[in-house]
Amino acid sequence: MNIREAQQYKERLAAAGMKPGLERMSVLCSKLGNPQNGLNFIHVAGTNGKGSVCAFISSILDEAGYKVGRYTSPAVIEDRERYRIGGRNVSQSAYCRNLEEVKAAADMMVLEGGEENEPTLFEVETALAFMIFAEAGCDIVVLECGMGGAGDATNIIHAPAVSVITRVSLDHTRYLGRTVDAIAREKVGIIKKGTNVVTISQTPEVISVIKAKASLEKAPLTIADPAGIKNAKAGLKTTTFDYGRYKGLKISLIGSWQIENAIVAISAVESLRKVRIRIDEKSIKEGLLKAVWPGRFEIISHNPTVIIDGAHNENAAKRLSKTVEYFFHNEEEAGKLIFIMGVLGDKNYPAICEYMAPHAAHVITLTPDNPRALPAQELAETVKKYNDMVSVATSPDEALEMAYLLADKDSVIIAFGSLSFLGAIRTLTDSKGAALKKKQIVP
Repeated sequence: MNIREAQQYKERLAAAGMKPGLERMSVLCSKLGNPQNGLNFIHVAGTNGKGSVCAFISSILDEAGYKVGRYTSPAVIEDRERYRIGGRNVSQSAYCRNLEEVKAAADMMVLEGGEENEPTLFEVETALAFMIFAEAGCDIVVLECGMGGAGDATNIIHAPAVSVITRVSLDHTRYLGRTVDAIAREKVGIIKKGTNVVTISQTPEVISVIKAKASLEKAPLTIADPAGIKNAKAGLKTTTFDYGRYKGLKISLIGSWQIENAIVAISAVESLRKVRIRIDEKSIKEGLLKAVWPGRFEIISHNPTVIIDGAHNENAAKRLSKTVEYFFHNEEEAGKLIFIMGVLGDKNYPAICEYMAPHAAHVITLTPDNPRALPAQELAETVKKYNDMVSVATSPDEALEMAYLLADKDSVIIAFGSLSFLGAIRTLTDSKGAALKKKQIVP
């Protein structure tokens, strides 16, 4: 199997959609020799902040000298970035070789039980992660849930070293439940008997669900408290803060909410001491600073500044709005903001528009390359309730070109919403930006 064949296989699986339950995942892993059973995990569920928390934890463990596998989703540029070992994408050969094995096992399931037994795309991707990390002999794997918890394909694992629950809010309500406490009950399904549990102080209804599940499973619970964050100073390069006994911490991930993700990561690695994994303060400090997470308020170009952010739901948009207000709070700075928006139709896009659209001098909407995408014209109509300066683009290419034509060298272009188009914005920025800046940007 080569990369092109791998992509074709995964595209075919994607067209089949999602199927609930862990039965297929159990059979698939069994046919592969249950590679997950030989691995140690930190399992991360939640609505917002999962990827950033995974990035912080992985980077800290890398600095401490452990061989760390990290499985996250979705990809921004290309699929191999979802499978990282020691901070690097898995090799193309390891990716294709292991996917071929997973496909063979999945094909056998179809032969034995019919098409309805074929694993879903996410199940195949998760089994592939187990195979890759087992083959590499990873000391520990930082494993991000998909959308759920109890019924998530990743939950096939045995009790992890730590179960992490990031902030929980309304998202994927069609699959997880219509209320926050219903979604929380799904997320806490990753808590297993005796597992160390880490979360962050959040709404009483969510904390109540987490505490109840932790108590039921006799799982020690640590709640990271944002009230312990002191002397925070956010910048467009680094953010500094103190937390508890840790002074002068620095992170490169931009956004006020990233401090909260960082303290969750600190609490998670501290919990590893209970399973005799030691992490010193130097590793925590260096790991936090070196952590990278593409597509999260990430500056990808300058003159004009181009930022991409995966704010894809109401809670994430609220946080992005606060960050925009912090960095571009006065009228002169706000007049430089140009937004490129693309969202999925099953998200609360009216709320995303309400939080974000008023900040921009101009908003450009597009339709992401996703079967669940909201049409750009429909998004534009919603944006107009909060901002009259709206244009509709037919593609990321056209959206970025329009943004550069509207910009001068001091402008800030922020592309946000579905991650499914941010990779295209990143790829296009270098080539299109270089050409258009020569012709259009005021020197």
